[in-house]
Amino acid sequence: MRAHLTYSVLKGCGSLALPLMLSACSWSWFGLNHSAQRAAAHPTGWLSVAPASEFAYMPARNGRVSPNRIENTAMTGIVMKDDINESVRKGVVERLQVAGFHINQGTRVLTGIIEKFTVDDARSPALWTLQMRYVVTDVATRKVVFSTTKTLRQKSPKFTSSVIAIEDTVRLSVDALIGDPGFVRAVN
Repeated sequence: MRAHLTYSVLKGCGSLALPLMLSACSWSWFGLNHSAQRAAAHPTGWLSVAPASEFAYMPARNGRVSPNRIENTAMTGIVMKDDINESVRKGVVERLQVAGFHINQGTRVLTGIIEKFTVDDARSPALWTLQMRYVVTDVATRKVVFSTTKTLRQKSPKFTSSVIAIEDTVRLSVDALIGDPGFVRAVN
């Protein structure tokens, strides 16, 4: 009886341990493979990011909204604690650092013009749109060495946090910038 009980316990432990061991192996392989893809997907470079005052929020400058408001389809805009240009600049810096770029170093400066930042929340999911012009300038010559406009549209749950939706939209915009070979050449 005792041998049968020991066999049953070992069999049960083996049934639990084998899938865990196999899943651990597959996850570690996936993690290594995914890390390699991530490293290859994000080239690095050297640049400074201009202060928030040089990230022009055009809807506010044109008088359509206040500097801390995003246009939406509801009766009022989405009001943020910080100005939109500050939130966008902060998101750009964080994403570039995560991607491996060396910030506040080098002879090139990145500025941005936020041409459009809206949310259409009449239906669910809400559609966030960020149209941003990125400009890289050589500090010594003051010449523009790269300029592009990236337009991002992202869906998010209608009642999601505005802060999270803004961060996600800016992150995707910066990812599109990083994926542009012209930008990578300009900062290397």
